[in-house]
Amino acid sequence: MACISLLVLGLLGFVPYDGITLFNDNNGPDSQRTILIDNDGQVINEWFGDGAIASTPYLLQGGDLLRPCRVQGNIPMNGAAVGGRVQRFSYDGDVLWDFTFSDQNNQPHHDICAMPNGNVLMVAWERKTQSQGQSVGRQNLNGEIWPTQIVEVMPTGQTTGDIVWEWHLWDHLIQDISSSFPNYGIISQHPEKLDINKGNIHPQNGDWIHVNALDYHPALDQIVFSSNSLDEIFIIDHGTTTEEAAGPAGDFLYRWGNPSNYERNGTHVLWNVHGVNWIDDGLPGEDNILLFNNGNDDGSSDLIEFVTPLQPDGSYEINKNNPYDPVPGDYVFFYESNDFHGDHLCGVYRLPNGNTIATNGPESEIRELDTDGQIVWQYYTPNSLMRAVKYSWEILDPEIQCSGDINGDNVVNVLDLLAVIDDWGECASCNADTNDDGYVNVTDLLAIVEAWGACP
Repeated sequence: MACISLLVLGLLGFVPYDGITLFNDNNGPDSQRTILIDNDGQVINEWFGDGAIASTPYLLQGGDLLRPCRVQGNIPMNGAAVGGRVQRFSYDGDVLWDFTFSDQNNQPHHDICAMPNGNVLMVAWERKTQSQGQSVGRQNLNGEIWPTQIVEVMPTGQTTGDIVWEWHLWDHLIQDISSSFPNYGIISQHPEKLDINKGNIHPQNGDWIHVNALDYHPALDQIVFSSNSLDEIFIIDHGTTTEEAAGPAGDFLYRWGNPSNYERNGTHVLWNVHGVNWIDDGLPGEDNILLFNNGNDDGSSDLIEFVTPLQPDGSYEINKNNPYDPVPGDYVFFYESNDFHGDHLCGVYRLPNGNTIATNGPESEIRELDTDGQIVWQYYTPNSLMRAVKYSWEILDPEIQCSGDINGDNVVNVLDLLAVIDDWGECASCNADTNDDGYVNVTDLLAIVEAWGACP
């Protein structure tokens, strides 16, 4: 049995995850197609709508599709991955929710995030005039500036929703230009705030910091987002009221990637970062941060997983005069490739069996990598890709029992593996017989491997 255990452990992470992969078919500015494929590349479902797709779609438990799309008509700020609408479809394509949040002062873009309570987080630009920007100390400003806001929307009807929480970057600025402007201070002493003079402003549309991904951690009640133009990721507290979020409670809890943004010495690690998320509970590496570091300066891209210096009270450790960094030991998973370089439309996610799925959008390539960085599954599309997400088949039917969960604890792990080994051989009506053929054997071992991780 020990040999069998070693065999199984050797297989972990060396086979593609038997799941389904979701992505938007980006075949032009008017594309409306979202596709779901199996490991053979066969289309098992597709969705269309009256709004052009924008960035990353997501599946919800039961098979519903949640995706951002572009608003029609007059768009106040037409930047990259502009959105403005969120649509929810049934698996059969019926529109369940179609919500628009777009006006002359607000424009969602890039990413959304489904929350456990049924609400949806949206990242958006908000308009600030040139005079407003200059009034807080922004230098060399020759037009509007559109900083970031994050809003939480509660659906209230098929086309309606209420904003129940919001956070505005504009409330968390610092500058060292003049004491005559608000938020004057020594920038290196306040890493929890953003220097208004960091980051380039797009000369045509006023896009500033360019957030391109966000994620929510239910247990921590925190939000992480990535900034392309600042080369950083940021974590903020969601466990506040909107009023509290406008004050010190809404300042950055953690940031990483470019300590020069807050004038502390350290390594500039992230370049043009795209796609950041926590690894979900129950998955290998749970609670670690996973991101796609585009790394334009050296022609390669990196997949980085690291452990944050999280403290028991939900804060993050930082020593005086030092930058925020991962905990000692640095990176848990680090994949670098010169032939997987993408300058935008990229992302990375952890899979239940320990593999990692990454999207190189400009090259129209999806790679699934094992724990050694070996490619175990690969898929190309004829058009450019936005971030692809891979799911367990069980997400399509909430009634389907997690097939590899032998002991019923809602996670497939070494305990289930050992249960299979204990019942090895002929075994009528035992839980370890995953395919009900009357025998516990290698077939059941492989079923455990394929289902590894948290149950859906």
